[in-house]
Amino acid sequence: MLVAMTLMVVAVANTASAQNSWSFVMLGDTRDANNTSNGVSPYLNAMAQEIASLHPQLVIVAGDLCNGNALNTDSPRYPAGGNFTNAATKAIYAEFFANWKAAMQPVFDYSTSNGIPIYTVRGNHESNDTGQAPIDVLKQAYQEAFSAYVPVNGPNNGSTDDQRGFSWSCTHNNVTFVAADQYFDFDPGATNTPWSGYHYLDQAWVTQQLRQATSPYKIFIAHEPIFQANGNSSSEQENENAQHFFGTNAAAIQTRANFWNDIGDAGAQIYLCGHLHLEIIASTTNDHGRTIIQLLAGNGGAPPQEFINFPEPGVTPLYNNGNILVTNGATVSVQGNFGFALATVTDEKMTIQYYSLNPTNNSPTTNSWTVADYVTVIASAKARPSISLPLDPQAGTFRYTRSDPAGTGLSYKVETASDLSAWREDAAATQTVTATNNNIQTVQVTLGGAKPLTAQKLFIRIEAQ
Repeated sequence: MLVAMTLMVVAVANTASAQNSWSFVMLGDTRDANNTSNGVSPYLNAMAQEIASLHPQLVIVAGDLCNGNALNTDSPRYPAGGNFTNAATKAIYAEFFANWKAAMQPVFDYSTSNGIPIYTVRGNHESNDTGQAPIDVLKQAYQEAFSAYVPVNGPNNGSTDDQRGFSWSCTHNNVTFVAADQYFDFDPGATNTPWSGYHYLDQAWVTQQLRQATSPYKIFIAHEPIFQANGNSSSEQENENAQHFFGTNAAAIQTRANFWNDIGDAGAQIYLCGHLHLEIIASTTNDHGRTIIQLLAGNGGAPPQEFINFPEPGVTPLYNNGNILVTNGATVSVQGNFGFALATVTDEKMTIQYYSLNPTNNSPTTNSWTVADYVTVIASAKARPSISLPLDPQAGTFRYTRSDPAGTGLSYKVETASDLSAWREDAAATQTVTATNNNIQTVQVTLGGAKPLTAQKLFIRIEAQ
């Protein structure tokens, strides 16, 4: 007769625990308008001051730092003869990057290498804004300005495809960051649609970096969105292309699905990007039931874009801190919300808040800040399992839920005890995943041995290791 039957779950991870919370910042698209005189947004320094006041441990910038070759004849930096590819223009690009560093000095002082580390990845404005072949001198200016400040562990596929200093990965505390340069591989024969020459990245390297990491949080970073989370009322086709990095034909959509499956199965929870001058958070689920948040953080000060809500099938917009249309008589303008995202990380969850700059009288130096009520919460991949169904002593079965261990290197075993001291593994126990929903797995467990169970007290432990 069963006097008592007790079920207890304990999870033990094999990784160092971040005892105290820490934070990092994500932003993108900090360039100026095309008539710029210095290449960077006039609001960038105000944002840098606010970021520094929050004391994050690092800052991630998802491309389009400066204008690059996106200049019109109203810009005093428009090159002589409109030549964007010579040594004289390289000096303009280098000047723009120097101006960016000066604006970000409250965060990191590049002259002394003191402050909060800033990790960057290239956008199209660090390659070629026209969508044509990469501009070598622009790439060189970026490399000379920033490649020494990121891990030099990107893919090296030979002298013509050495991405070290452009693509990179690193683990900080309990978060792994993997950044891919989307502009290294260019097919000059594929120029029938905007950006079609650039629809490539080193997927094998990206997947390898994610899979080998054992962190409970994994973030993949590149410049252009993968999924369309919004539309554009004035240039719908251009906007659609801008939200489909791999392209829009059937082969491109399949390539995208393969990519999303790979990074999701390897444990990526967030895809950080920019390119559109908006801030839109959306979720998608890959073909294997794993949910990834696409965090489009392109409101770092670049000229605001108008938009309409037009997500493609399978994309769920969660938050839109985007831009609004302002009508003044016959004049319609776009009012932008500039800002950044702050992620606070603990052992159990990552909480992302969204900061918006409120300029006073359109002044970049007189301003206030607001924090959105909405937050994005990412559960740790090593969160403790929890029992969802009590033990059935007749059948020796129960169910528990856990974060999907994909990409973490964790395994789970069942242990039993009668006095909470002498634990023994139940090697004959079976564990079957019966459902996966939003990265949470439901696992059916059947204990080994004779049934029904006859112990007066039975303690059961699910150990993650």
